[in-house]
Amino acid sequence: MQNITLDTITQAVINHGDRGKSHPRLYEIYTSLIRHLHEFVREVNLTQSELQQGRNFLNQASHHTQEIPIGEIHLLTDILGISELVELLHDTHRGTESNLEGPLYVPNAPERQLNDHLGIDPEGDALFLSGRVLDLNGQPIANALIDVWQSNSQGLYDNQDPSQPLGNFRGRFKTNKSGTYRFETVVPLAYKVPTSGPAGELLRLLGRHPLRAAHIHFKVSAPEYTPLTTQIFIAGDPHLDSDTTFSVRSTIVELQKHEALDELKAQNQSKQFYTTEFDFMLKPVTLSSREL
Repeated sequence: MQNITLDTITQAVINHGDRGKSHPRLYEIYTSLIRHLHEFVREVNLTQSELQQGRNFLNQASHHTQEIPIGEIHLLTDILGISELVELLHDTHRGTESNLEGPLYVPNAPERQLNDHLGIDPEGDALFLSGRVLDLNGQPIANALIDVWQSNSQGLYDNQDPSQPLGNFRGRFKTNKSGTYRFETVVPLAYKVPTSGPAGELLRLLGRHPLRAAHIHFKVSAPEYTPLTTQIFIAGDPHLDSDTTFSVRSTIVELQKHEALDELKAQNQSKQFYTTEFDFMLKPVTLSSREL
């Protein structure tokens, strides 16, 4: 009979099973996780009531809500810095930097044409965003797919806000033969991550703010190139240095303001609007780790 004690329980859990014969990588992750979790329990002298609070917290985080239809587990990995840490570990620093996807991506966004509106929001300031998709040599990539999503000017995504039509401020574009993309959207603003659930309660208890710096999400892909998930951030946003997901790095763009009458007329605008450009650089899938 196995003698389970404070000194033996961690190794007993690790040894239980075939010790990685079936799934070596899973066992490697599992072994390290058990060691760290058990050491954490010992370090903080976790009590029964605190353990139950933790169980309740994870149960609540898995529930679907209107604010986070998939539940808050993804959001939690973001606000704990885990999502960005994984990006930093595996970003090769060749091409455009990768960044976290966030919990509000929805696949199969509406297909749109170059110069289309990304969404409808009369209250927002129009933003004309353009650029190119390039390879590492600066050559254009035609027919690259750009999947883009963002909140409206009130900081809400379509799947959080019943007043928005589904697919609002989401779209998939194809670059033209010169690798160019162009579309009209609205200037994104800083917004709060959902705070009505356990993630919001955790932030409140820790005295952390829930704000994200203004940003737009992108997934960019093309045959024979490594898919890219990233974000671009708006220069001057007051939360660039304190984004609650720790994801602001170098993909920051300056907006140019336009308010002259001839500019308004040329873009069929009745109030000030903005423009900016951003080029994406994709890595070929054949690029070996040695070359990185």
